[in-house]
Amino acid sequence: MKRLFLSLVLLLSFATIQAQTAGEGIDVTHYEIHVGDFDFANRTLQGETHIEFTVTANNITTIVLELKSLTVSDVDCDFTDVQSFSQECDFLTINLAEALVANENATLIVRYGGNTFSETWGGVEWWGTDYVYNLGVGFDSQPHNLGKTWFPCVDNFTDKASYDVYVTTTNDKKAICGGEFVETIDNGDGTSTWHWMTPQEIATYHISFAVGEYDLWEDVYHGIERDIPIEVYAKPSQMNNVPGTFVHIKEIVAFFEEILGAYPFNRIGYVSTGKGCMEHTDNIAFAASIINGNTSGEEYVAHELSHMWSGNLVTCEEAGDMWLNEGFAQFWGAFYELGVYGEESYLNTMAAMVNSAVGWCNNEANWIPLNNMPLNMTYDSDAVYNRGAVIVNTMMNYMGRDTFLAAMRAYFQQYAYQTATSEQLCEALTQYSGIDMHGFFDTYVYSSGMPHLYAVIKSVEQAGEWYDVTLDHRYQHIGDTHIGQHNAYELTFIGPEFQLETARVVWDGLHYEATCSVGFEPIGVIGDFNNGWLDGKTQKNMMLKTTSVQNYANFRIEPQVVTDSVFIAVENHLVGPYDDPLVPNLTLSTKHFWTINRCDFGEAQLKGAFDFTNSTENDIIHSENDSATLVYRRNASEAWHEIAHTVYPGSTWRHGRLVVDDFPSGEYAIAVWDKASLKLDEHLEQGKAMQLYPNPAKGRVSVSWGEPSDGQIRIISAEGKELQRVEYTQVRDVEIVTSGLPQGWCTVVRLDKDGKVMETEKLIIK
Repeated sequence: MKRLFLSLVLLLSFATIQAQTAGEGIDVTHYEIHVGDFDFANRTLQGETHIEFTVTANNITTIVLELKSLTVSDVDCDFTDVQSFSQECDFLTINLAEALVANENATLIVRYGGNTFSETWGGVEWWGTDYVYNLGVGFDSQPHNLGKTWFPCVDNFTDKASYDVYVTTTNDKKAICGGEFVETIDNGDGTSTWHWMTPQEIATYHISFAVGEYDLWEDVYHGIERDIPIEVYAKPSQMNNVPGTFVHIKEIVAFFEEILGAYPFNRIGYVSTGKGCMEHTDNIAFAASIINGNTSGEEYVAHELSHMWSGNLVTCEEAGDMWLNEGFAQFWGAFYELGVYGEESYLNTMAAMVNSAVGWCNNEANWIPLNNMPLNMTYDSDAVYNRGAVIVNTMMNYMGRDTFLAAMRAYFQQYAYQTATSEQLCEALTQYSGIDMHGFFDTYVYSSGMPHLYAVIKSVEQAGEWYDVTLDHRYQHIGDTHIGQHNAYELTFIGPEFQLETARVVWDGLHYEATCSVGFEPIGVIGDFNNGWLDGKTQKNMMLKTTSVQNYANFRIEPQVVTDSVFIAVENHLVGPYDDPLVPNLTLSTKHFWTINRCDFGEAQLKGAFDFTNSTENDIIHSENDSATLVYRRNASEAWHEIAHTVYPGSTWRHGRLVVDDFPSGEYAIAVWDKASLKLDEHLEQGKAMQLYPNPAKGRVSVSWGEPSDGQIRIISAEGKELQRVEYTQVRDVEIVTSGLPQGWCTVVRLDKDGKVMETEKLIIK
């Protein structure tokens, strides 16, 4: 108990220190940073920073700044005397002799030095190899901002300022910093001072320095408003690789200027560093391993450059909203492919990212709202980067590409050199597009998990030269109780000659029925054809031209004959089927089902194999009493029913493969029969298989079985309602009139005289 009490006291003491707000009562407008005296062996530096600020409150006598690891030796103020100063943890507290009042301007001068801080990734890095540089954030530190590791500052997202940076180093090295180069001063003692200036106001974690033996590769980009220098500083041994790595840099920035607006800073700058990439303004830290002479890491060139708009020009107000920085940059880092390599390249990259994000969101441990990210996940590649990028892409599809990009340009102008929140982005997009974005943000940003959006054909009616297609739309939210409003979804109808026609449907709530007019009779419909929405399913489109086996999402295609080609679209929905047949002793998976559309060009015969395991179907397969089967429906006009299949040799109740010869388009799901209830093994041993003829039935159906017996036949609707009951005595077949019964799929159940279920079979009534 004493140990626990002491721990609590220490925690409370630390919390009190942390509760001090750096920069409270002041607005820093400019930093003049001087660093030098680098001791590479002992990892130390000396510095002096001038902090110019405007007072925002009355009677300010105490100013709190942040400085990590380094020790302050002296503090001056140009307005009044400094009574005292102290350091505790990462906070520098300065007590003034005279109170400052609102709107007064003053300057603090802080002199400091010592060992610098670094961690797994972040801080002042790479000492001991004649190179030293800073990375403005740390993945381990909470909060993550690490401007404080090399100069005293108000180290948050919101207190932005302009900068002059002076770095003094030996003449054999260069000092590369953010902003534009001003001059190099030879100090006459074997050292030089490099002066760089950033006139725009940026956050403290975006200013940077890098010192080492660098050579310069340079070019000029003729921008939409001005000529912009392109400068890549790399180690001498890397210089031959720079042109190949940055071969498309002009095309990338031209694309970004076209879609996002004029480049907002001073130069397009990269500097080679030993660890990772970081979006320092005009001086992007770029991992040396990526400068390899080819474009294999080009997405990083684009991602980091796009931060000059998403992150540096407009910065997230809090770390929990990091998707506004990293999610957007990850999206732009894929979207640039549209401008450099074309539409197909971008769509393929994004489709793969969507499948990855959907898989991540389907895990209960990952049900976290996008805009309220815990600090330990701020820089999580799945939670923030990829999921954020996919949601941005979904947002663009939701709004329309041109409308989205125009609204984003307006957003960047409105919040230029400021911070913004998810709520402010929502309002800006709504204002500039005229599209109410609140429903979208409620579903994709503020809710956990992800929505499942779904549409299936219910009926098709010819209307002159057009076909009216009625669709059943459903909404379900995986990982949240949220019910979506203003749901929008893109559907592509497939014609018999592979005609493709796209429609867009908007609805509120869980269920909606809509009719679309199509110029051909569709053989199927695919939701989100290009797989660009976070819609609760993974998807793959394939064009088969050979008999090579294809695998996707526990579905295996085994082509037997392909004379020309076959288009296959596989959608793996990560929810259970929306319409359960309610057949006694038959349970459908609640985890997933497939929609499969195929369009044959020429002759084709394709086997389809559907895999199941008691881990992927752990909701329905628990023991050897659970007998897996495959159910199917062509579309919503049919009820789910078993489809003829064979069981792959070696399959067990735990895992197996169900094979359909020449599988048709439609929806498929794994289901199980409860063998203990049905006594299926016993029936098979006695050879009492029940037969229905004709099936489908038109007016009447004959039901037959193995041996004469007493019992009854019941016909059960797809909804589980008993439609008809026939008693029989010592016969092996009966004839049942079906005229007057509802059309569609039903189940025929044979029971013995004691009411025990003997056999079941599917019947379609026409």
